[in-house]
Amino acid sequence: MSSTVGASAPAASPPAAKVPGGFVTVHFLALFGAWLALLAPTMISLAVKVEDLDASAKVSALSWALGLGTLVALIANPLFGSLSDRCTSRFGSRRPYMALGAAGGIVGLAVVATAHSTWQIVLGWCIAQGMYNALVAAIYGALADQVPETQMGTVSSILAVASPLGTLGGTYLADVFTDSTTLMLLVPAVLGGLLVVPFLVYGRDRRIEPGSVSPFGLRDLLGSLWTNPVRHRDFGWAWLSRFMMWGSYATATTYLAYYLSDVLGMSSSEVTRTVFLANLVFTVFVLLSTVPAGWISDRIGRRKPIVLTASVLMATGMAVLALGHTTALFYVAQGVMGLGMGVYYAVDIALPADVLPDPATAAKDLGVMNIAATLPYSLIALVGPVLLAIGGGDNYAALFAFGAVVALVASLVVLPVRRR
Repeated sequence: MSSTVGASAPAASPPAAKVPGGFVTVHFLALFGAWLALLAPTMISLAVKVEDLDASAKVSALSWALGLGTLVALIANPLFGSLSDRCTSRFGSRRPYMALGAAGGIVGLAVVATAHSTWQIVLGWCIAQGMYNALVAAIYGALADQVPETQMGTVSSILAVASPLGTLGGTYLADVFTDSTTLMLLVPAVLGGLLVVPFLVYGRDRRIEPGSVSPFGLRDLLGSLWTNPVRHRDFGWAWLSRFMMWGSYATATTYLAYYLSDVLGMSSSEVTRTVFLANLVFTVFVLLSTVPAGWISDRIGRRKPIVLTASVLMATGMAVLALGHTTALFYVAQGVMGLGMGVYYAVDIALPADVLPDPATAAKDLGVMNIAATLPYSLIALVGPVLLAIGGGDNYAALFAFGAVVALVASLVVLPVRRR
């Protein structure tokens, strides 16, 4: 693989021609594969593995794994995005990092699956987070390279469905292999890697001529982690709004398995089944709302009203979760949050793509934007135990109430975005 990189990528023009259905299909499969492997562990598999090793310290151990893994993701996503923006490989600028990410992610999850101590789980999860974020950064970079603004809302809403479907598929496999945490982690990883192959073979990718970029230095490394929010204010406000929405979602999902066991009194096998059913309910409502919301967004030419609607729905679902302590209300909350996140998924990629500072550095800037979706998982790993400890412990009402407030803040900080 040739990966000559430099201070800036060659100039790029915004795409004009609409992308065909084949491009969307292989793009969707690659993104679905990434989420299939990566999101199920954050929902259930990692929690089960941690509890199997040390049930008495499960909250702190899981927080360490998720927190450090997310810190790795914060660096990996924009860094690999910047590298793929400048990659001069004859296979294209995105494909090499997609292949690296898919293969490396399997290695990381294999380390987790075979771990015999907490530090090995943390190490493996950090490897997996770094590699899968390389994959996702390249996928989003290809999206920005090829899809015109007039089609972005529709295409991004279709691709956004890959996230809940990946989570659903991963949690289903976790339920199928509930007696083996090794298979629970590795089967989604291997399937996810195979789903990237169609893009590697058939997907569109841009080519950068060797010699058109200069060597990658320390200044470029630091610059890959940053986009100036003062100079690019729309980008900055969009980043903050995305951070809040994903912060709310992270609050709802990070300790979900422990909520089911600690509050609703479920056994381990009941937890894996309930998490799958909850994701099924969530995904059904996502599917009902995402594509229509993306179509409406393209028709009206605006993204902010979609974010406002999504944040109110998400806050409502979190409130139901905070106040209700029955299985029935738990599923109701999942449905309402599915509607909220489904509406938000329609613009989750489209709004950032609309406010990118420079098409030539699309993957790098989208990598910075993706920090807004990964950083909340690290922060909730710090804040979550504090909220749960209020009043003596297991205060999930405080945790979910916090998530509802965060969702409402997302609707306020998107208002200053001028372009959309």
